[in-house]
Amino acid sequence: MNPAAVKTPFVEPTLACGNCRETMQRVTLPGHYGMPVELDLCAGCHLVWFDSTEGARLSGPAVLSLIGTMAESQSLPHAALTDAVRCPRCSGGLKTIHNQTRWGQLLQLECLKHHGVYQSFAQFLQGKGLLRPMSLADRNKLLASEGRIDCVNCGADVALEDDACRYCRSVPSLLDVARLAHALDPEGALAPQAVHAAHAEQAALQCGACGAALPAGQSVSCAQCHATLAISRLKDAHARVADLAAALKAHAAKPAPEIVKRRLDALAGDLPRRREWVADMQADAQKRSRVDDEFDWGSLFSSGTNPVRAVLIALAIWFVWYFWPRGG
Repeated sequence: MNPAAVKTPFVEPTLACGNCRETMQRVTLPGHYGMPVELDLCAGCHLVWFDSTEGARLSGPAVLSLIGTMAESQSLPHAALTDAVRCPRCSGGLKTIHNQTRWGQLLQLECLKHHGVYQSFAQFLQGKGLLRPMSLADRNKLLASEGRIDCVNCGADVALEDDACRYCRSVPSLLDVARLAHALDPEGALAPQAVHAAHAEQAALQCGACGAALPAGQSVSCAQCHATLAISRLKDAHARVADLAAALKAHAAKPAPEIVKRRLDALAGDLPRRREWVADMQADAQKRSRVDDEFDWGSLFSSGTNPVRAVLIALAIWFVWYFWPRGG
């Protein structure tokens, strides 16, 4: 075999962070339908670079793995975000965009040429609906139990009176452990796991583990049964749900029969709407085809600007000029 005929597989070069200019970490994660998703993460800046729709393609095990990588990165000193941060793909400028999600507004730094977006660790978690701002009661409880308040984005120490982290400017927040468990397992396949004992939403102001009333300002743990409701340290939050990893992978590889049935029932229920959508698309395509086939020749003699008439006149002038007999 001719060595020149052997094609070397394309390996995308690693990107340099547009903030600190250091080489970013390439992270390969499992996506939906078995398709891998590659992300670029800067551990020192606590930033993740997303091309296109990579964030939406992450599966439950992928989100869990990414949170673990983020937690490990918090052991490094934080590099503050500068005003000169650039796109790692084209070195072009970035702009701040405000995306509206079901959980509220989400800030991102988007490439002006649409190559992708930067998200801080906290912004990624906020986009997944996993964070809530700390109340004063939360802060006092953390100081009493842990002796410090941690920034969920960079891991730095946050003072009781700080409105934002002094290092990364993130809003001090808590990661809702129960909601994280449900986000990793939206189909409820692993519901018997102990981590599901706390309810995903605390709107009823009751502990999901024992039903006890919660204070109006919410809390990091239940005063009655001491169940963990929210955590400020990413490392602790990841450890809290890490026991789901093996079960999530097994579920992704081979869903339980009742889960498969639930999926099929959902598809069957949505089938009429999908058929109606396809019929509307076909009708629109046929309508456009008829319009294209029926050209109004009378429009060539109407008043006003007509591009087809202009082209025909130009062709006629060229034809006369080209074939006009020349003397000599």
